[in-house]
Amino acid sequence: MRTHSILPHRSALALCLFFSAATFSCGSGGLSSFPWKSASGKMLSFSQGASFPKGAEGKFSRGRTGNVYILREPVKSEKGLMIAVDLDVEVDGLSAGLALSAERKSRSAGRIFVLPKGRSIVYLNLAPQGSRSLSVSFAPNDPKSFSAPSGTDWAVIRSISFAPEFHGLDLSKAGLRRISDDLVIEKGAAKTIWRFSAPYSRATAAPAVQALLLGWDLRSEADIFIAAGSALRLRAASAKRSALVPLSVMGAESSGTISLTAPTEVGLHSAYTEAIAADAGEAVDLGVILLLPPLSEGADFTYRVWDLLPGVYVFDFRNYAIQDAYLKRLAFFVEKRGFAGRLASDEEIAPLHGWNAHDYKAEDLAAFFSKAAKTGFELNAREGALRDFLISKEVIAKEGGGFKGRGGAVISISQEAPAYLRRLFLTHESSHAIFFVDDGYRKLASSLWDSMSKDERWFWKLYFGWMNYDTSSNYLMANEIQAYLIQQPVDGATQYFTETIPARLLEKHPELEGELKAYFERFGGEFARKAAILDAWLRKQYGFGAGTTLFLR
Repeated sequence: MRTHSILPHRSALALCLFFSAATFSCGSGGLSSFPWKSASGKMLSFSQGASFPKGAEGKFSRGRTGNVYILREPVKSEKGLMIAVDLDVEVDGLSAGLALSAERKSRSAGRIFVLPKGRSIVYLNLAPQGSRSLSVSFAPNDPKSFSAPSGTDWAVIRSISFAPEFHGLDLSKAGLRRISDDLVIEKGAAKTIWRFSAPYSRATAAPAVQALLLGWDLRSEADIFIAAGSALRLRAASAKRSALVPLSVMGAESSGTISLTAPTEVGLHSAYTEAIAADAGEAVDLGVILLLPPLSEGADFTYRVWDLLPGVYVFDFRNYAIQDAYLKRLAFFVEKRGFAGRLASDEEIAPLHGWNAHDYKAEDLAAFFSKAAKTGFELNAREGALRDFLISKEVIAKEGGGFKGRGGAVISISQEAPAYLRRLFLTHESSHAIFFVDDGYRKLASSLWDSMSKDERWFWKLYFGWMNYDTSSNYLMANEIQAYLIQQPVDGATQYFTETIPARLLEKHPELEGELKAYFERFGGEFARKAAILDAWLRKQYGFGAGTTLFLR
């Protein structure tokens, strides 16, 4: 597990000893050894308070342990901005004290940061009355054991800037640590608690979005608890060992602080909030989909990208009717018995049921739009919008007079479905997405179908035929079988297939009771056995198993 010695604390006593009256003597003229930039990138004019040599005003060493940097003109505080101090720490065993002041010098050393050797960016909250000066100082953590060659720089300021706000601690990039002055970490034997500010009510320029980003060392079935307006849980089993949670799904408007409680075993090393590009904020855990607020009356859908499978786009439609307008004819073209490969008119399929949730690989999407283009089949406005969306996201591409698939898939659910079905549908449809894009999983699921005897396949063809699937397609059968097997936990598979499904079939076909009973006596144990095979593979590869394909809830 990674260890951290970068935790800020509130004591300023040690570093205060390194400031003498002479340290704050007023320097003359501007500095050019490092820049201080405005939010727009403009170079600001500033001077130093100490008498560091010209060209070395931002270099700290024995005998030059502290300095103050004074803006020629005070700068007003602005929403969404902080002061970012970019430092290169050249030796181990140092603490840094940084303090902003609305006056020409600070009366305290501010927050103390234990900064290991390497590059660090320290983010400081601006005072409401604005800023005029920044004090920076360095001191050995343990003066008795501290050792640095004579003439060696302890630390160097690379730049000071007014930067978009950042809160927390980020160690996700090698050779760089970012930390804010409002972070508090309390380490315990079994758990670690992190607290820092969150910019819930701060202005964020479009198209950026505010997000909480997390990173940890070890996969675990344990939960990371997130408290910010509402309470969320994040199972730390993801193969990515990281997560992005948009602040908009956290009910956070009523809170100004994020509190995280992480089991020590997971080794949480990064937890921070900042504004990120909108397209980067699209890649999320599937749990985010279920936390999104209801769509407004004028919106057809929202979408996200699955963070574990970046080519998979997850649509959440406002209701079933809108979903049908986009996808019903596509469903019949791809999967429906008697319709597969054929473009059906609205009039022909109007009395027939489509699907309550959908899944399509890139190649099938391209085939649908290609056939429509080549035969002059008129798409409705929403189908046309879907085609253009898929082109823009490079799921399909124009080729000759048609289209080709470029990889990935589309899955969808509807906000009209009740919560328990939304979760079930999302698990089911996302397993199809894995089948589409993960060759290893597709081979495993196909092997289960291929290994079945004709007698064992009887039930599956009966059920899927009743559901109007094209049972002549081995690809489709393997895909649907795996999805039905893992849409519930392994220990629920036997009941679902030997009780729930037969009850539905027997309502319409009571004459099948004897055959179904004989089938389950012979093959009833196969459902859980096959589900367990898929479950084990998914847990090893992705971190989730049968019953759920998400971590955030």
